[in-house]
Amino acid sequence: MHLGVRRLAAAGAVMLGAGLMMAPSAAADETGTQACPPDVWYKVVSSGASYEAVGSTAGKYNSSSTASILRYDLTTTRSKQTSWGAEAGGSVSWGIGQVEAKTSFDITNSTTSGKTVSNTINVPGRSYGYTTPKVERRKFTVEKWQDTAACGARFLGNMGTLSGITAYPFFSECTARSACTPKP
Repeated sequence: MHLGVRRLAAAGAVMLGAGLMMAPSAAADETGTQACPPDVWYKVVSSGASYEAVGSTAGKYNSSSTASILRYDLTTTRSKQTSWGAEAGGSVSWGIGQVEAKTSFDITNSTTSGKTVSNTINVPGRSYGYTTPKVERRKFTVEKWQDTAACGARFLGNMGTLSGITAYPFFSECTARSACTPKP
């Protein structure tokens, strides 16, 4: 009988030992599935638009008493570039790729001078009409982030700022009874 009790006690100790050996690995697996991987990702933040002239302003006075459509053929006199101000790396092409992938904007890398562009505007009678070819430029900051083990996000810094051309050519216009300046 003592032999039977010993065998049962030995079997119980082996089972208990096996259970103790499995508990830490099961706990580690459980923690591992709950933790987020430390992935690095980029976020693009836009800070608004500005406009820059790429040609001179053209205008006419409509001396008629009725409205007329005035067409202007203008030649661009300046070229513009999309620029990248790196803080932590990357290049202008990398910045353009990040902005285009994460926003609805298409970025033009550069414009050329000497290109003829056309615009028509409706000018009321006895009024002036003016137009200026421009580029629309937007600033984008590319931020670097990392997921934390607790599934939060940690800011790692700014990769850089892209001053990207988002519309070309863009025409500013104005019509008035006296001379005016095209806006925006």
